[in-house]
Amino acid sequence: MNQTPSYVRNAAAHAGGDFVLWLRYISKWVNPVGHDFTPEEVQTILHDEQLTAFQKAIFERAITPGTATNLYAVRLRQPIDVREIERKLLSGELTY
Repeated sequence: MNQTPSYVRNAAAHAGGDFVLWLRYISKWVNPVGHDFTPEEVQTILHDEQLTAFQKAIFERAITPGTATNLYAVRLRQPIDVREIERKLLSGELTY
């Protein structure tokens, strides 16, 4: 039996209303050209009564390539270059 929908359900329960945490969980399956969910998994997740409407909407946007939510989720998977962030902060190019 496929455990992905079960994992997503547990992740949704743990994330609650925390948008960023929910996207961190989803980002494990999201990539620049799509996602790693099967069509059946997507339908199971979107019809899961334990997920809130908000979580389902975020999930659906995160797995849709090119949406702002998808791009954000993809960026969450990218390694962070601390030196580059520090350089941008010190130069004023990036503000906190």
